[in-house]
Amino acid sequence: MKKRYILALSAVLPIAIAYAATQSKVSTPVAELMPEQSQAMTGSLVYQLLSGSDYAYKSLPLDDALSASIYKNYIESLDENKLFFIQPDINLFQAYENKFDDAIKNQNLNPAFDIFKMYLLRLDQRVAYARSLLKQDFDFTSKEIYSYDRKDAQWAATEADLNAIWRQSVKNDVLRLKLAGRSMDEIRTTLDKRYSNLSDRVHQLRADDVFENFMNAYGTSIDPHTSYMSPRSADNFNMSMKLSLEGVGAVLQTQDDYVVFRTIMPGSPAEKSGQIKTGDRVLAVGQGEKGPMIDVVGWRIDDVVAKIRGDKGSVVRLDVQSIEEGVDGPHKIVRIVRDKIKLEEQAASKKIITTGSKRIGIIELQGLYLDFEAARRGD
Repeated sequence: MKKRYILALSAVLPIAIAYAATQSKVSTPVAELMPEQSQAMTGSLVYQLLSGSDYAYKSLPLDDALSASIYKNYIESLDENKLFFIQPDINLFQAYENKFDDAIKNQNLNPAFDIFKMYLLRLDQRVAYARSLLKQDFDFTSKEIYSYDRKDAQWAATEADLNAIWRQSVKNDVLRLKLAGRSMDEIRTTLDKRYSNLSDRVHQLRADDVFENFMNAYGTSIDPHTSYMSPRSADNFNMSMKLSLEGVGAVLQTQDDYVVFRTIMPGSPAEKSGQIKTGDRVLAVGQGEKGPMIDVVGWRIDDVVAKIRGDKGSVVRLDVQSIEEGVDGPHKIVRIVRDKIKLEEQAASKKIITTGSKRIGIIELQGLYLDFEAARRGD
């Protein structure tokens, strides 16, 4: 799966993070995934805003009934299609169903993190099983029915039952590629990488991601349009609403372990450098004229975006490898002075069309936007 971000913008992430360190772990060991005290305190503040004040237009008491709704939303956010947890897991989790209210009030996030850790373990088991199936051959002469949408299905009773579902899922993936004309060797390579990437992406999640997901389960239990944003999510959201950002002006996406340039925005600092092309890889990022080059291979894309994004007039140095070179090919350091980037393609546009004797005015809204900081200043 490829994610796209605009440097100096960064799309609002489904699960975003607050991050300011100079280095990034490729993955977080399950044992190290623990709630932080600041998150527990923030959870208590969210409770006061959503359930203990007049700030929320639809304030609901944080009681057992709301706890059950939070529990349902949280489980669905992790495993909506019932492909990872099994019924014994759900039986175990149900001890928390009516206790999330007390946990939030008492600043105890361990139940939410315990569920997420089990999710990580189950995902690793499923990925390992799926990859093992690729070593086998599939019989496409037998008649089977595979249900792709399992939202309304029952939880698998046992691991063996879940294995049967995953066998059908993998077989379906193989068949789709086979019908597309791929050879079995190509299919095995493609799917093995796909399943491996799934595990890698989830293991890049951190405590802030888990906390944000849990708080969103709380917010949407009150109102589907109420959501919690971590500091980085809020920054990204505010910048996306301004339509005027500061950075190098390029769209990035992930490709295997690399972050690559997908689009270079016309007239941007990246284009003016004359040294970056679509498809080029970003291997390392350095701040200013002499800051150390930090290797970013294998990083989360939002961490790379945070490194490259910066104030107008500041310098960023990118270690770039041309798409025309292999992964072992030469690379170069590209010095770029960040500037203000206008996201014209996201602004509202107007046009008039003529149909017979009628003229029709059309306003196209690519998205909602507002400079909140300017509004607070009264500008």
